[in-house]
Amino acid sequence: MQAKLITAFARLNEADFFTKAGVIVTALTANIHYPEPWAAQVITLAQLSAAYKNYQDCYQASLTHDTIKITLRNNAREALTTELKRLVPYLELVADGDLTILMSSGYDMRKDLGPQNLNNETLPSPENFRVTQGIKSGCLDIHVAKLAGAGSYEVQLAETDPNIESNWRHVLSSINGTHISLEGLTVGLIYWVRIRGINISGSGAWTAAIKIVVN
Repeated sequence: MQAKLITAFARLNEADFFTKAGVIVTALTANIHYPEPWAAQVITLAQLSAAYKNYQDCYQASLTHDTIKITLRNNAREALTTELKRLVPYLELVADGDLTILMSSGYDMRKDLGPQNLNNETLPSPENFRVTQGIKSGCLDIHVAKLAGAGSYEVQLAETDPNIESNWRHVLSSINGTHISLEGLTVGLIYWVRIRGINISGSGAWTAAIKIVVN
């Protein structure tokens, strides 16, 4: 059976869908395997990014638990989910069964079990994790060594006790772990930062958190 991309987004809770959609949009941006323009029958990258931004705004607004804002979030999620599903046949057609290309899309994958499977084990935490002050005020630069088998990387921040899992929040996903910049952070505030790799099997192990005060 040819490798396929998983589109069962309905099984994801809101936070996980928010993270996965962000991973996909980031992974497809400037992706050498999926150069623009895409086929006329599918959404453009700009339109996909706009749909994600709309969902992101609605998701953040819904955290107040306002029922109207939750309805808007649900509508935005449904619209984004529709486009993410419509895009899959095109991505699979371009990849033509190549696991490396499919993994670069940011989608989760399903494929035949057997010794031919590649990169389907849970990833260890990235090594050589460093967080330094960025060139601009309110910015941090993140670096990890390239992690074999990782198709993308997820970064999370915590502003309070990092030992409480609910204090962590997704901030971005990147297909490049060698240099990631976080902008718009509050100067003088303490942040804890962690990063993990993502591959065919899903999310890997987190790095130990690094504590830093933003300049």
